[in-house]
Amino acid sequence: MNNKNILVTGGAGAIGSNLVKSLIGNCNKLVILDDFSSGRHENVDDLINTTNVEIVDGNICDQSVIDEAFSHNIDQVYHLAVNFANQNSVDNPQKDLTTNGIGVIKVLEASVQNDIEKFLLSSSSCVYRPGKEAFVEHGPIELTTPYAITKMLSEYYVTFFNKFHNLPAVIVRYFNSYGPGDVPGRFRGVVPNFLMRAMNGLPLQITGDGSETRPFTYVQDIVDGTILAMNSDINSSNTFSGHPMNKENNIVYNIGNHNSVTILEFAELVNKICNNSAGIEFVGRRDWDMFPNRAVDNDKARNELNFKINHDLGTGLKLTHDWFKNQDFKLES
Repeated sequence: MNNKNILVTGGAGAIGSNLVKSLIGNCNKLVILDDFSSGRHENVDDLINTTNVEIVDGNICDQSVIDEAFSHNIDQVYHLAVNFANQNSVDNPQKDLTTNGIGVIKVLEASVQNDIEKFLLSSSSCVYRPGKEAFVEHGPIELTTPYAITKMLSEYYVTFFNKFHNLPAVIVRYFNSYGPGDVPGRFRGVVPNFLMRAMNGLPLQITGDGSETRPFTYVQDIVDGTILAMNSDINSSNTFSGHPMNKENNIVYNIGNHNSVTILEFAELVNKICNNSAGIEFVGRRDWDMFPNRAVDNDKARNELNFKINHDLGTGLKLTHDWFKNQDFKLES
């Protein structure tokens, strides 16, 4: 990998910025493409003067931006740029479709035109049908938000380019990533929002009754699994049968923690780490939230990629809390 030129779209986001920091010492050239609409300059500012890093500030739907990013003789593409996430897509479905549909097509077309070695798509566990069993790669789908719809749409486009343009590709479905780089806000995840409230002495707001389960996965474990998938030998082109959920499809991987916890248990752990005595309050579940339980079957990634979870929830939360303490986040009113 040391001689590769790598493009990371969405490289200033929570996962993307941690990914580029893991890649930077193991590649020839690293190109970060981000429009900083949800990614943060602070996540990549320390890379600006790094000799083998190029930051392209722009939107993946802009062809001139795509052309600039691919002008660096790209070998591998990690496509993480996305209109994030469920609530945002419910409020702005057209923007969601533009970024997660047209944007993906533009990056795929450029990948084919530039004859790259391999394309990785980051997808999401939100494509699965809610249920009590752990989600497995070939399990049933149920698309309950525009974000889920466009995530599956992007997977279908990858299958098309793999099958008809012989583009070597792999898809990773992330489960509840958290860690440094993840910031609080209305359209953000539960972990940074819980930390923000706990560190300001406010009760943690749970949407639902707290019995809902989630497989919270520390961002470095997500990153490690992503790199393993990109560099796996299971990357030959034309391997898709046409449907990303088919059991025989060998290039879709769940990347997540096989241990789930209830939201109530998680909230209590956050309060404990932050020494927050304000407790917990329960608010109504969001209309689109159809996942009372979410668990991951990551056997395929563990067996085929040697994927491992190296951070339990307590360790990951403490690392995230330490990072949070050095940020200048403002509590939203």
